[in-house]
Amino acid sequence: QKSHMARTDGISRTLRAPGQFELLNVTPDGDCFYNAVDKLLPESPRPPALESAVTMREMVADSLTEEIVDLYRMCASAGVEDFAWLNHHRAPMTLDEVRAFARKRGSEEGAGKCLWADEHAMRTVASTADAVLLLIDEQAPSSGSRSGRRRGDDAPGEDSRFVMLGDIEPSAQDSPGGALTSPARCLILHRSRRQHFSPVRHRGCGLIDIMALPEETRALWPRLRTLTCTAASPPAAAEEQNKRQRGR
Repeated sequence: QKSHMARTDGISRTLRAPGQFELLNVTPDGDCFYNAVDKLLPESPRPPALESAVTMREMVADSLTEEIVDLYRMCASAGVEDFAWLNHHRAPMTLDEVRAFARKRGSEEGAGKCLWADEHAMRTVASTADAVLLLIDEQAPSSGSRSGRRRGDDAPGEDSRFVMLGDIEPSAQDSPGGALTSPARCLILHRSRRQHFSPVRHRGCGLIDIMALPEETRALWPRLRTLTCTAASPPAAAEEQNKRQRGR
C-alpha cells in the first residue's frame, strides 16, 4: 500500500500535477499493456475488438502482415533485443505461425513465452480506441540525467521519456494556433525500465479528454504544447466526461 502510494505520488510529480494522477497496478505477466488499456477504457461503449485484453491481443495478431513480419525479421537480424524471439530455433516462420504466437497470452503461457506489445500493437489498439497514447517511458533518458544532456552543452535537452503514439485529428493540427476543433482523447501509460506497463488515471478518468489535462502536463509532450481550447472541447465538457467515467 505504501509503495503504491509512493509510486502514485511520484507519477503525479513527474506529470507536474501533484494529487491529480493515480498509477494503477497490473500483473507483470506479458499481457500488461493490454490489461493496462483494459483498465483505462470505460466498460461501455467499446468496439468489440476492445472488449477485453484477450480481444485486443487477438486483434493485434490478426492485423500482422507479411510486411510487418519482414520488418520484425530485419530487427532480429540486426540484433535488436525486443525481436530476439525470432532467432530461437523454434521461432515461428510463416505469417500464420507469427499470428498464432502473437495470440498466446502471458497469463497462460508465461511472460517469456508470449509476444509483448510493440509499437505496432500500441498504435493498433490506440487507433481502435480513437485515442492517442501518451507514454512515460522510463527506459528513455530524462532531461535531468547525464544521458539526456546534449554532448558539450550544459543545458538539458528534450526529455525523451514523454512519447506520443497516434495523431490528433487533422482538423486540430490545421487550425490556427493549433486549436482543437473536435474532441481528442488520450490514454496515459507508464513503462518501467523492465518494460512493464502501468495505467495512469487523471482525476479518476482513464480515457481522458486531452484538454482536461493540466497545461503543465500537456507541455511535457512536445506535440501537445501548442493546443488550445475551442468551443468544441471546452474545459467544462472535459470535466463532465471525467465525472461520468468516475461514476462507473
